[in-house]
Amino acid sequence: MSFGVALHELDTYRRLAGAYARSEMQYRVSFALRMVGTFAVTIIDFAGIAVVLARVPHLQGWSLYEVGILCGMSAISFSLAEMIAGALDFFDEFVQAGTFDRLMIRPLPLLMQAMTERFSLRRLGRAAQGAVVLAISLRALDIAWTWDKALVLAIALCSGIAIFFTIFVLSAVFCFWTVQGKVATHVFTYGGDFMTSYPLDIYRDWLRRFVTFVVPLAFVNYYPALYLLDRADTLGMPSWTGLLAPVVAAFLGFVAWIAWTAGVRRYQSTGS
Repeated sequence: MSFGVALHELDTYRRLAGAYARSEMQYRVSFALRMVGTFAVTIIDFAGIAVVLARVPHLQGWSLYEVGILCGMSAISFSLAEMIAGALDFFDEFVQAGTFDRLMIRPLPLLMQAMTERFSLRRLGRAAQGAVVLAISLRALDIAWTWDKALVLAIALCSGIAIFFTIFVLSAVFCFWTVQGKVATHVFTYGGDFMTSYPLDIYRDWLRRFVTFVVPLAFVNYYPALYLLDRADTLGMPSWTGLLAPVVAAFLGFVAWIAWTAGVRRYQSTGS
């Protein structure tokens, strides 16, 4: 794909997503209330963690504000990835209803069309909550900031979005083989968001290895956070593991592209 073609497709995606966003904002009061509601509901999640840590000052050695870094990074990464690719969570319906057939007759990339079918700006409310929690936590902690730590944080947020994005794509690909099994993939999308909101130290070793080497959710925030906080990994991974988030995201992106291509080739219409 040439650079010009890529720019054209990005512009097309912007236009399609913008159309859905404008339709969502037709009723501005309703849209504002939904944004506020999303913000409020998700801030309650962190408030629950804060209540627990008020009783138990440390969670496997992690303080409230250290856990806040994990929660903030996870919320920002997941909500933005969900805003971009959240429509893929309904991909089983696209296949069952024949919507994907309609997408296939258009001269536009299939994945891009599928992502814009239910584009929703309200998910920015959760991203805002994550940004607030992250900012407060970073301010409260005595982190010895250096240029590499600032860069790691910025790259980790971008990589976290990419990792969750590829998981949404892979969960959609699952529907090409098992149309009715979409709910099973929620353990990696919404379940992954929940899991990464806590330090992986609280989970059993087999689960931590699974989210490090199989479905690498640990690179969304855990390993970058260890690097920022100068903490050692209890699994014995070296400190530079926190720098691998973009490599992991790129690898997952390649896997998702291969899987999506194979799924489209295998696809057969469900009929009427």
